[in-house]
Amino acid sequence: MDYDLTRLGTREFEHLTQALAKSVLGPGVGVFGDGKDGGREATFRGPVTYPHEGQQWDGYGVVQAKFRQRSGSAIKPDVTWMEDAIRAELAGWVKEDTKRGELPDYMLFTTNVVLSPVPASGGIDRVRALIQDEAQRLKIPLKGFDVWHFDEICRYLDIYDGIRHTYAGFITPGDVLARLLEALPESVSETTEMIRTHASMELVADQWVRLGQAGAQPGSGKISLGPVAVDLKAKSSAGKEVQAATYVIERGNSVMRPSLKTARDPRHILLVGGPGQGKSTLGQLVCQAYRVALLTDEDGEGESFLTSQALEVLRGLRASLMDIGLAVPRSRRWPLRIALHDYANAVLGGEPISVLRFLADQMSKRVDGVTPQELKRWLRQWPWVIVLDGLDEVAATQTRELIMERISEFLLQARNMDADLFIVGTTRPQGYNGEFHTGDYERIELTELSIPDALGYAAKLAAARHLDDPEMLDQVGKRIASAADEPTTARLLRSPLQVTIMSLLVERHARMPQNRYELFNAYYDTIYTREVDKPNATGQLLAENRQHVDWLHQYVGVALQTRAAQSRQIDSLMPKSELYERLYQRLEQETDNPKVAEPLTARLIEAATDRLVLLVATNDIDHVGFEVRSLQEYCAARALISGPEADIIPRLETLASHPSWRNAWLLAAAGIFTTKEHLRSELVMTLDSVDAASSVNMALLPGANMALHLLDEDLARQHPTYQNLLVEHAAKLITYPSGSAQEIAPVLAQAATRHPGAKERLLRAARDAASSRGTRLMNACQFLAHWTKSTGPLGLVSQQLLDSTIRAMTPKEHAAGRLFSAEPHWALPLPGLSPFTPLLDDLVSLTDFIAITTGQEATPLSLTLDDVQVSRENIDGITVPYIQTSRGLIVTNMTSDGARLEDLQQALLESIRDNAETGTHWHVAMVATYLLELLQNQTAPAPSVAGLI
Repeated sequence: MDYDLTRLGTREFEHLTQALAKSVLGPGVGVFGDGKDGGREATFRGPVTYPHEGQQWDGYGVVQAKFRQRSGSAIKPDVTWMEDAIRAELAGWVKEDTKRGELPDYMLFTTNVVLSPVPASGGIDRVRALIQDEAQRLKIPLKGFDVWHFDEICRYLDIYDGIRHTYAGFITPGDVLARLLEALPESVSETTEMIRTHASMELVADQWVRLGQAGAQPGSGKISLGPVAVDLKAKSSAGKEVQAATYVIERGNSVMRPSLKTARDPRHILLVGGPGQGKSTLGQLVCQAYRVALLTDEDGEGESFLTSQALEVLRGLRASLMDIGLAVPRSRRWPLRIALHDYANAVLGGEPISVLRFLADQMSKRVDGVTPQELKRWLRQWPWVIVLDGLDEVAATQTRELIMERISEFLLQARNMDADLFIVGTTRPQGYNGEFHTGDYERIELTELSIPDALGYAAKLAAARHLDDPEMLDQVGKRIASAADEPTTARLLRSPLQVTIMSLLVERHARMPQNRYELFNAYYDTIYTREVDKPNATGQLLAENRQHVDWLHQYVGVALQTRAAQSRQIDSLMPKSELYERLYQRLEQETDNPKVAEPLTARLIEAATDRLVLLVATNDIDHVGFEVRSLQEYCAARALISGPEADIIPRLETLASHPSWRNAWLLAAAGIFTTKEHLRSELVMTLDSVDAASSVNMALLPGANMALHLLDEDLARQHPTYQNLLVEHAAKLITYPSGSAQEIAPVLAQAATRHPGAKERLLRAARDAASSRGTRLMNACQFLAHWTKSTGPLGLVSQQLLDSTIRAMTPKEHAAGRLFSAEPHWALPLPGLSPFTPLLDDLVSLTDFIAITTGQEATPLSLTLDDVQVSRENIDGITVPYIQTSRGLIVTNMTSDGARLEDLQQALLESIRDNAETGTHWHVAMVATYLLELLQNQTAPAPSVAGLI
């Protein structure tokens, strides 16, 4: 068989070369890792029996791979390209500055280009003659040499089936799935047919954007993924800006079998993004890109076994991927997606269910007879990519632990099978506690859309929806551009979901929403009005029962938000029977007639799920939920600010410090600023009460954090009184030892530029902190260092204050700041400062310290201060952070009884307090604060909202 070597890429062709060299020449061949190889992919010292004509090679030999990305180019023929590459390679051995060391006795070149066998004038003879002539000219004393070109490598792959199977995802030619029977053992032939069928079905089924009516096409109710696909920007773990889908696919273009020394760690990727930022859609796009690679033949069209519909989807996706510059994966991995809330529900449904069992059950809904055993055989033979979507949808700690345990077991099983497995996980950052271990997963974070990217995405949406209506297309484009020019509405174009909803709204409304609550509220009203305006019975039903339908959405929103904060509940879904019962009770009370209430209940639930489609029935038709999580939070927020007004502010005060309610709380606050202006003052003032509610709140300042988020959303821009008060509340974070100045300082600075009173409040708080000692002093320097980069009065005053503060520091404070500062440039050199011995030899920055302390790296760490020791350790095979006190060992990410949790909480609070005034132990207070926040996120009891609606 002729194999498709061009898909390998340079890196994997080098790895293939190394594997073949070890198999052909023997185990004595040594290979080199990635990086500069000094002209060597592999080396050997004879004697070795070379396979051609039984030659005996005895001496020092090197193997060098030459990969051409586009073989067969008309600009430069393959043989000419190979001759140029060999000339450069041989010349490199005799250059004085290359330092390659000992000259080889034997050289073996490998290449993916085709060299013709025509005697004398063919490519093979030309290249061999060139090597001999150049070696003599350069005085390289070669005793022997050879070239493994395309045809020869293919013959070796025929012989060495283990290598052929390892790289099958790259090199299987042409019609991949039709040729697998030739490349793989007969034992998986039936599985191959099953995979081909499943992949083509999934290609068609997964072609629509997963945004419900937010992206609906007029008439069809759906919009294709391809025309609106974008590759979102993200920040890698190294801090570099990357294109997320491209980054994921490039990672997947490697063989990840554990047996290969070349496989990198961490192998897998965790994609982190906020509400509506496009995590799930990006995972969907990645899966579709892999299906395109798997189902495309040599002509790029798709094989005859595809239906005309599947072939049309395939061609459209190929064109869309090309339009956004996203390369089709070179490794033809079999793609699968697991919605983690569905898996959680299956796991909680009874007996423990493995990942393979769950996948088999899901596939059996489309393809008959799929078993875990068949999938296990396929996993052993063929590369996979699995998207584990939406860990944030599984809020209950015990449920997360249970499914992550199953996933860890699956990873171990795959490693034991030497499987080529690639995992992409997704989650929100809020409440994420490191469940995807950094030894296995690299974390990349989606960034907010820039205005140009938001406008580009809006243009794609408008073209997909209104290509046949030039007037509407022009109107949408102008209104979105106008919204982008206004600072208030530009802040509502930060995520793909926000852009999608805004694009829908501008079709009917000239005035744009001013905050996120208005955005979702206008969207809800638009969807509702559209259905009411339809001249049918459903439209009349919705018009007559608006209050009941509103209540229905709010009830589900609050119930699901509440369960997300509780332990061992089915997350993100509600049984239809429960919804039916609660709505029936409401209607029976209002109508006082069960015969009227019963059919009306069924009709309203059907209208809500089938027509409004904010609530949707899931694959399990017995449950309903919100397809878009942000809409669930919006409906919960509406419920929070409904009912008796005397209950609203106390209710929000109760929920303010609980992490699972954060987004709903912020939407509710925006709702108060929008619809209940008489409650604005009470809402803002209650933030102080939140911070004073307990010793933990006094340490973590949840009220000040909420004030910061409200400033970030620019909620009080047009209300200077409340803007100034929010800045004053949020400025308390200057004393908060979290190490998050780089996130907090820009928000405060931006808010302070809008009103002179806000700027004065901010600088007053900074001066007070800078005149203190310990944590307050160190934090003040962090913030001032950020603000020196600002233009205008804030930057100038901050620079002056920072300079005077540094001059007043003691040498030990200055040294501690230099070591642990996230902004090291604020620490100016002091004359006569003796070298400071770090408390931790490997510590280079605050970020590294936080990561190591919380088990995010492999470096052992132990920090002792009197009775409290913050450490990390491997406990039962799991790396966890913990606190060591005189009362014993207490682990932060494991559930425990109340008394032990109180002990841990108290130890952390004491550590924060004891180190607050000690500049040299500033970092200990920061670590303790971080762990206290982690503990609260995992163990804080869910606040009660019983009887809310």
